Amino acid sequence: MATRAQSLTITDVTAQGSDAILLSLRVDDEQQPKFTFQPGQYLTLAVEVQGEEHWRCYSITSEPVTGQPISVLVRRVAGGRVSNWLCDNARPGLQLKVLPPAGRFTLARPGRPALFYAGGSGIAPVFALAREALKQGASRVRLFYANRDRASAMLLAELQALQDASAGRLEIEHWYDAEQGLPTQAGLERQTHGLEQADAYLCGPEPFMRAAATALAACGFDAARVHREDFGAAVQGAREDAADGPAATLTVQIKGQTHTIAVQPGELLLTAMLRAGLPAPHACQVGECASCMCRLEAGEVQRLDNSVLDEDDVAAGWLLACRTRAASPALQVRFS
Repeated sequence: MATRAQSLTITDVTAQGSDAILLSLRVDDEQQPKFTFQPGQYLTLAVEVQGEEHWRCYSITSEPVTGQPISVLVRRVAGGRVSNWLCDNARPGLQLKVLPPAGRFTLARPGRPALFYAGGSGIAPVFALAREALKQGASRVRLFYANRDRASAMLLAELQALQDASAGRLEIEHWYDAEQGLPTQAGLERQTHGLEQADAYLCGPEPFMRAAATALAACGFDAARVHREDFGAAVQGAREDAADGPAATLTVQIKGQTHTIAVQPGELLLTAMLRAGLPAPHACQVGECASCMCRLEAGEVQRLDNSVLDEDDVAAGWLLACRTRAASPALQVRFS
């Protein structure tokens, strides 16, 4: 059965720093099987802003305990329609459409020493992974956590509590750009001392993750031991082998209207839709969250790897627009 959004009720909203909230959502008993998750994964939430539905991914901070609410960290983004709406309007009792947990940013070797680099709201999955590493018995866990200033830092109380309970296994270095400038490569490299064989996990703004990855490479970390969470930002609008696949005419049925657009050779269907200005639902853009799921009505397509659809879904005609290319000159899809 294709993945479907569920309606979850907000149980609590807690301010985090100067411009973020921790949002807790109740999962009812019948919804539990769909909302089992691993630390490091995220939820995809939908809100309606000025009559249009928008989907965004937010990392889970709570522990995977059955019967407990699931919490996600939401930070305001300049011009962000979903983050600002949630920070301004989220309140207990409000219901949100939520897709089941997704994401591959999980511990590669549970229980082994781990090194974490978090920038800003990137602390959300990193916090969950650090907690899980300690729970699984990691002898050493080190976290470098950068923020623009002290007022904007998030999850500080939770981090302190985790460190207090770690019996000395968790080390945390806080960095504030307003006081110390941007993190230096030397400072980022210093985090690896004594953890040269650990796995490293990065989450935060792209320049921050790039700087951390550069520092790790300089310290001899193999790329296979460096794990990043970027919600598909690096592949947004990208093509995979642009010469593969024909140019096509795509008919899209969405929100009661029919649109006909051009798809370039090798172009992902979602990329073509967004380029044409269609209001296609989307979030992760890497085949993990199911927000861009639609049904093939006519034509042939090439489906790329994804984490959502099973054989029955494919047999029923479902596809993910972000992981599908045209394989015939004309095709038609419909969003439910």
